Amino acid sequence: MGEKVKIYGSATCTNCNMAKDYLNSRGIGYDFVDVTKDREALKEMREISGGARSIPVIVVCNKVVIGFDQEELEQVLRCLEN
Repeated sequence: MGEKVKIYGSATCTNCNMAKDYLNSRGIGYDFVDVTKDREALKEMREISGGARSIPVIVVCNKVVIGFDQEELEQVLRCLEN
């Protein structure tokens, strides 16, 4: 079974790195996909997010968070407690 959290972003994206740091600090595993190097992942990200062009796009339990908003991310992470 893969991780329940997936981050679409890039290695040089400040907000992407903030999201990864936040998840690491909480001990939450995730899959990270660099959409600047993977065209299929970019296409998938846009489909999942309704066409978002900004990163990160974070998927948690099939809920999508666009950008790094710690409060919103905390709310969707509650699904992992089940």
